[in-house]
Amino acid sequence: MVDEAVKITQRWLNRTYSGKKGYIVIDEDGITGGNTIKALTIALQIELGITEPNGNFGPATTSAFKDIAIWSDKANQVYILQGALFCKGYNPTGFTGTFGENTKNAVIEFQSDAGLTNLTGVVDSLLMKALLNMDSFKLLGDSKIRKVQQNLNRDYSSNGYFRANIGLVPCDGIYERITNKALIYALQIEEGIVEPNGNFGPATKARCPRLRLGSRQSKLIYLLQYALYVNGFDSSGFDGLYGENTKKAVTDFQRFSSLDETGVAGMQTWASLLVSKGDESRKGTICDCSTTITPAIAKALRSNGYISVGRYLTGNYKITPSELNIIFEEGLNFVPIFETFGNKGDYFSTFQGSNDAKDVIEAVNNLRLKQGIIYFAVDFDALDKYIKGVLEYFAEIYKVFNDIGTSFKVGIYAPRKISSIVSKAGYTCSSFVCDMSTEFSGNIGYPLPKDWAIDQISTISIEIIDGNIKIDNSISSGRDIGISR
Repeated sequence: MVDEAVKITQRWLNRTYSGKKGYIVIDEDGITGGNTIKALTIALQIELGITEPNGNFGPATTSAFKDIAIWSDKANQVYILQGALFCKGYNPTGFTGTFGENTKNAVIEFQSDAGLTNLTGVVDSLLMKALLNMDSFKLLGDSKIRKVQQNLNRDYSSNGYFRANIGLVPCDGIYERITNKALIYALQIEEGIVEPNGNFGPATKARCPRLRLGSRQSKLIYLLQYALYVNGFDSSGFDGLYGENTKKAVTDFQRFSSLDETGVAGMQTWASLLVSKGDESRKGTICDCSTTITPAIAKALRSNGYISVGRYLTGNYKITPSELNIIFEEGLNFVPIFETFGNKGDYFSTFQGSNDAKDVIEAVNNLRLKQGIIYFAVDFDALDKYIKGVLEYFAEIYKVFNDIGTSFKVGIYAPRKISSIVSKAGYTCSSFVCDMSTEFSGNIGYPLPKDWAIDQISTISIEIIDGNIKIDNSISSGRDIGISR
């Protein structure tokens, strides 16, 4: 939708900065977008004397920016501020270059939406940086998640490391990457880590608190309640008290995540709440590998506590009937995985789904398998632009399976986000989650899919008679442990 105030901003930017170093003329279409925000940032950098303006509000811009407040004489910076407010959905009531009461009130409204309590109307570098990005501070999702985001800004944005690396957390009510990172930063700050970095590493693990019924560390309990809620477990509000409701939420989350159901939030619970792989030292009962399973390997897997092994149905590492017999004879279950080129976004389509479904049916018939769940791999960070193709791919697999009348069901091997989307669409019944890919955008800031069966958390080595092999170690929810015969 065209916004006249945004169009006026765009015209002013082009008229004022066209031809100046670093500035790229933008469309005057009245539509807020990344190009307009970048143009506003470059304009600010030009005003600040940045020698190489690039639209990235980094340390140099942060350092050069000085607070602007009511009746500021920096007219062009005020124009940029007013344009940014319009783009963000706040109304300074005019595009004038004058920082009057109306502009101050719009700034105060933004500060309030961001969860800040010192509503001064003064624009510092933290506020300006938040205005010059595409994050939303208006409610778009869950009001309680928005409260989490606002509280994180309120309590931690004054910390230098949080301020520099997180800035202001978007307050849109949608749990995602920045909110997830902010929770880790907040935990590290409360743990007393001098230089928090948002990585759930050894120091963070070592200092994880053990919270239980009656614990009184209110700041840490708040963070625990926030982390529970964004993962889908409500402690009946954020009160900083470890009462029966918080204990129940912790226990329910532990049960869902296949952790020990103690009701005590220790390191493993914190890790599972805040990092996709959780505590990667956990020993699983399901594994997968590209190595052919020999009798010696099967025995080694069994002696290491594994009950199921995932192997490929087709391709260079495909399982053979004799290998399958070895797996079954050792008392292991077989988890069938299909992947050819499922690590590229342009692979997925209706056409490819039809071909792959038929190839899978042929493969399981050749192995004389009768029923089970087949996990089709989406083995890459499936960004939003690829979701449509992935959905069409699984819709076609689901259709072919139904048309053929097979007793096999469709599962998905993928990051958390795409697993949940495909499951919600009704095309899959079970998720094999590649959670050890912790930097996938589809894993950071997304809870485990509700239908998760297998949670792949680490690559480890196990010893066999003449050496060792690498396997991917996975936690089982019990939903699906593979085919046993």
